[in-house]
Amino acid sequence: MKVTVKIFFSFKEEVDGDNILIDLPAGAKVSDAFVNLSRRFPTLSKRLFAPSGEIHRHLSALVNGTNVTFRQGCNTGLKDGDTLTILPPVGGG
Repeated sequence: MKVTVKIFFSFKEEVDGDNILIDLPAGAKVSDAFVNLSRRFPTLSKRLFAPSGEIHRHLSALVNGTNVTFRQGCNTGLKDGDTLTILPPVGGG
C-alpha cells in the first residue's frame, strides 16, 4: 500500500522534499512507517528514534489530520492512500 508522508520544519533538511511516498505492507502501522523512513533516510533515524529504539515521545504524528495520540498511538493502523504527517517538537514562549 502507498502512504504519503508529510515532513515539516527542520526534518526537511534530511529528506528530499515535503511529501514522500512510501510503500508499506497491508496492515502496517505508524511505527512501520517510521522504520521505513529511517531506513530510507538514515540521518533521520536519530531524530525519530530514542537510543532505546522507541519512537521519540516528543514527536507529533497525524494520520489524515488526526493526532495518533487520540487513536492507538504509533500502533495506529494505516490504509492505502493515507497521509501521515510528522511534526518535530516546537517550543517557544
